[in-house]
Amino acid sequence: MKKRNLSILLSNLLIVGLLVTGCSQAKPAATTPTNTTAATAPAEDSSKAIKGSIETYFGNIGSTVKNSYKIPEKDLKAALDTTPDKYVVLDVRQAKDYAAGHIKGAINVPYGPDIAKNLDNIRAIAKDKTLVVTCYTGQTAGQTDSLLNAAGINAVSLNSGMGGSGTPGFETRGWLGQNYPTVTEATPMPTATAVATKSKAIDDAVQKYFAAIGSTVKDSYKIDLPAMKDALAKEADKYYIVDVRQAADFAKGHIKGAVNIPYGPEIAKNLDSIKDNGKGKTVVVYCYTGQTAGQIDSMLNLYGINAKSLNFGFGMDGFAKGWSADKSYEVVQ
Repeated sequence: MKKRNLSILLSNLLIVGLLVTGCSQAKPAATTPTNTTAATAPAEDSSKAIKGSIETYFGNIGSTVKNSYKIPEKDLKAALDTTPDKYVVLDVRQAKDYAAGHIKGAINVPYGPDIAKNLDNIRAIAKDKTLVVTCYTGQTAGQTDSLLNAAGINAVSLNSGMGGSGTPGFETRGWLGQNYPTVTEATPMPTATAVATKSKAIDDAVQKYFAAIGSTVKDSYKIDLPAMKDALAKEADKYYIVDVRQAADFAKGHIKGAVNIPYGPEIAKNLDSIKDNGKGKTVVVYCYTGQTAGQIDSMLNLYGINAKSLNFGFGMDGFAKGWSADKSYEVVQ
C-alpha cells in the first residue's frame, strides 16, 4: 500500500514537473528595451542655424564672394550665350509681365507665396548650377537671392533686374535697358531629383518670409521714399535707419539719424547690435539703388528683426531715383 502511494506521488510530481517545464518553454524570450533616445539626432537649434547662415552670407563678401551676390547684365548675357547649361534663370516678376517678355529659358515663380511653395523645386533645378534671380529693379530679387543662399542654394541676382522703359529711372538699366533679347514662350518648371535641405529650420523661416507676402506683409518688405520722408518728419523715434553704403559715401551725405554699417562682413558682426537698437522699432535699410539693401532686409527679418529696405535706396550718380535725387529730401553730413 505504501509502495503504491509512493508510486502515485512520484507520478504526480513528474506530471507537474512536465507541465511547469512546458509552460516555461511557451514564454517568449526576454528582450532588452532599445534605447531609441540615444539613436535620435539632437534637435536643431533654429536660432543658431539661422544666425550662422546670415553670418556666413555677409562674412564671405569681399573674400570668397567678389560680386556682392549680383551679376551684371552684360556678364549674364555672355554666360547664357556661351555656357547656358551652367545657369538657371528664375524670373520672380508677376506672370503677366513674364508673359510679355523674359530671358530665354527663364522660369517664372512670382515673388511671394509661390517661392515658398516651390523652394524644394528651386533647390533641385539649381543643383550644380548658378541660379540667377531677376525681378523689375533688382530689389526683390536681392531679397530672394539672399534667402535662397541661406537655404543652401547658389544664387545671385541680376543687376538692376529687367529694368527698361517700363520702370522710371531704369530706362537704360537692367536686361531690357540694355536692349538684350527676350522671348514670350514660357519655360515650365523642370522635373529634377530632389536635393536634401541643409537645415529644416532655415527652410521653414524662408518659407514663412515669402508666404507672408500679400497677406500680413503688404509692402514687399519695402518702404517708398515719400512714406519714409513723412514718417521721419512725424515719428522718427519709431525707426532705426541703417545706411549700408561705403563709409566715404556716408560721410558725403546721408539720411538724418542714420547709422553707417557698410554692406559685407560688418553686417555679420553687427547683427545683434542692429537687433538691440531696432527693438520695438522698424529697421529701415538703404544702399545705393535698393538691391543690396534688399539682401539685408530679408536676412534681418529671417533673424527676427522687423526690417524693410528703402525703395530705390539713397541714389547715386547716373541713377535718377533714390532719396538724394529729390532736393526736397533732407541730407546731412
